[in-house]
Amino acid sequence: MKKLLLFALVLTAFPLAAAAQTYMCKEVSEQKQDLDADRQTLINLEQGITHAIQINNSSVVNTVFSDDFSGVTWFGEMINKAAQIRSIQTSPNAYQFVRISNIQVKIYRDTATVSSLRTERGSAQGRLFNRQFRVLRVYINTPSGWRVVSQQETQLPS
Repeated sequence: MKKLLLFALVLTAFPLAAAAQTYMCKEVSEQKQDLDADRQTLINLEQGITHAIQINNSSVVNTVFSDDFSGVTWFGEMINKAAQIRSIQTSPNAYQFVRISNIQVKIYRDTATVSSLRTERGSAQGRLFNRQFRVLRVYINTPSGWRVVSQQETQLPS
């Protein structure tokens, strides 16, 4: 009788274990899909910010940057959201192109870091320039989407 009872318990345990394993695999798969979607969203935001710089249009920055944003420009100036918007709107630069590459996204729960290489070519005050920057942005995932809370730009030697 004890053997029969033990056998019945084992038979009921196997389907429960299999169901739990299937649930766990499904949950891991959904988390991976969410991470992939978040990663693509962040890449799209970075490309949008880059395009905004090229056409001197601050609407993307106004939407994506948080109200308590703080950053450091490539020449060492501390800026807030209003200064970042003003910098884009009043830029004397005429760009031939602005490209972003080498985008690396790291997501930690509701926080993400995005580092990239931005290449700019154009002219300012009659002088041609060709320069590259390493850009690091920190994003927080809010109920209204990913928002930039911090940024650091470093100009690379040409």
